[in-house]
Amino acid sequence: MLFQTISMKVVIASKYQYLESFLHAVVQDDYQREKVWRNRRNTVELVRMGDVPLVVKKYKRPTLANCVIYTFFRKNKAQKAWENAFLFQQLGLETAAPVAYMVRRKWGFFHTAWFISEYLPYPEIDEAYEACSSDAEKEELMSAFVDYTLHLHSLNIVHRDYNRGNILVHKEADGYHFALIDINRLWLKHTPNVELSMRSLMMLQLEEPELGVVLQKYAEGRGFDVEDCEHAISRLQRFHEVRSKIKHGFKRLIGLEHK
Repeated sequence: MLFQTISMKVVIASKYQYLESFLHAVVQDDYQREKVWRNRRNTVELVRMGDVPLVVKKYKRPTLANCVIYTFFRKNKAQKAWENAFLFQQLGLETAAPVAYMVRRKWGFFHTAWFISEYLPYPEIDEAYEACSSDAEKEELMSAFVDYTLHLHSLNIVHRDYNRGNILVHKEADGYHFALIDINRLWLKHTPNVELSMRSLMMLQLEEPELGVVLQKYAEGRGFDVEDCEHAISRLQRFHEVRSKIKHGFKRLIGLEHK
């Protein structure tokens, strides 16, 4: 037989070797969940091992084509999340500490993957913003957030899913601190230009006046012309609107979506 029917790869951080039996229970879907979040792509669960809260992320099984790609040509999402978490730690950036990742193969091909991390008990940036007691405090938070984004980009790191649900915040004596989660999709090649920077900021889906404040401060920090940033945002918004119309129109055409 060329391949085993099912094989597993389990990689565990040295600090968490004692969790090996729990990780095998995760693969067997035999464990207690404290909370479950789902979207169309993945399942994210909060679990507790004694006093240690953990997050179990199970990635939705990809298309057949992507199963082949993840087998032979590209790292799967769980492995990338694992490696990027260690990269963040090395750079002094906060993220959920990596615990383990697992990959199941079937007939030699990628099938399913899991990424396990520590749980960060911080609010998302929207919650932190709404909890601000004054406009001055909101301005302080947004200013700190732009500084954080500038720091990320100075390190050649662009989060390719930079939405507000992936940005966590906590305030310490020295000010606001930020942590990024869901970091399997990063752009790490070079310092982002105007177009790539705006593509990342557009994912925040900010409305005026917050968008204008963020663009002004970001442009100043990068030495960009703020009008170039605004034009880039406008182009990207138009592109996404057209693409969305084409996508939904095609789905209606083939009967996958109703008017």
